Amino acid sequence: MPVGSVRRRLALYAAVGSTARAANAGLPAAIILGVLSVGGTAAKASLMVAAVTAVAGIVGPLVGVAMDRAVHPRRGYVLATLVLAVCAALLAIGVGSWPLGVLLLIAGAAGIFHPMLTGAWSAQLRRIVPDIAPARAYAVDVGTYNIGDIIGPAVVGIAYVYDAQTPGAASLGIVVVLYLVAALVLPFVPIPRRDVDASAEGPQPLLHAIRELNIFWHSVSLRRSTIISTLGFIGIAGVVIAAPLIGQDLAGDPGIGALLLTAMAAGALAGSAVVARRPIRRRGPGTTVVLSTLTLGLCMTALAAVPSMPIAFVVVAVLGFLQAPQLTAVMQVRDRESPEQVRSLVFVAAASLKTGAFAVGAVLAATLVDLGWRPLLLAGALVEVAAVIMGLLLAGRRAPA
Repeated sequence: MPVGSVRRRLALYAAVGSTARAANAGLPAAIILGVLSVGGTAAKASLMVAAVTAVAGIVGPLVGVAMDRAVHPRRGYVLATLVLAVCAALLAIGVGSWPLGVLLLIAGAAGIFHPMLTGAWSAQLRRIVPDIAPARAYAVDVGTYNIGDIIGPAVVGIAYVYDAQTPGAASLGIVVVLYLVAALVLPFVPIPRRDVDASAEGPQPLLHAIRELNIFWHSVSLRRSTIISTLGFIGIAGVVIAAPLIGQDLAGDPGIGALLLTAMAAGALAGSAVVARRPIRRRGPGTTVVLSTLTLGLCMTALAAVPSMPIAFVVVAVLGFLQAPQLTAVMQVRDRESPEQVRSLVFVAAASLKTGAFAVGAVLAATLVDLGWRPLLLAGALVEVAAVIMGLLLAGRRAPA
């Protein structure tokens, strides 16, 4: 494939990934700010965020199976972005007046399509640009997460700060726009049509694909990286929930706190750039997952002790920088260990486990948030250490691959 064509394909992939993931990253912050703007509690906001992530974690593997079998996968991605835009618009309209049960149902509906733009989209990368080395390709993919994590919370926070009349609705409205932009770019992404023979139809392939999930048990490196990154995401949820509270406490404005997530993503983008130029080779991706997760715990401990917003911005930027090698390494392990016929299933199943872990973290944060954001972050730091211990114990003694 000509270099120019490869770059164009990768650019289009990254454009959709960055925009859609900006919307995904902005949605939790927009929900939290939307609830707080109408006098709601942080606990209520945490439950709504958990509704999105819990459903995403449950249906994720089914989404993976569907995308592995889809003849025209692009149509599924367009549908996902449009449905998510509608859900965000409904939340913007009803956050201040509709019953909590209705809002939770809408958030759960968004969760059904959420995995389409995370693991399921990452699984298409090697089909769109097969001629790029996996380490560099997934460094670019991690970069789209990071760019999305920068753009999403930033524009959500800015909308909240500068719209004095309806700041919560404005924040969610920005998320709607981001999803619609992704939907407009998707038709230009050259996703190959999948050839499906007659034997791939009917219920048997679905059951076979689900049985393929035993690869998570048979592959030591995949099992280890999945356990550590999944459990570690419980702690990351604490950082997301704590960010607006840090802003409220140290700067008098939860919208400023939401910008902490942008600083964290900016650090992650810098980390991705380093990994793209110097791919993970020497220690191996498995060891990288272990070491980066432990350093994330140290950063959360430091964040719990910050006395001012400027220092908080520096700490979260370092935290983000250290997240980049972890996520890149996890994706390298998935790519190496996944059979082609169930690649989307493996990617989405692993991503769904992390999403489900985030939901657990959001629910736990709702129970701890009354204690304050500092204890919440210290609890998150302990979770990171526990994730490494559990990963090493449950994955066997063989050295990380």
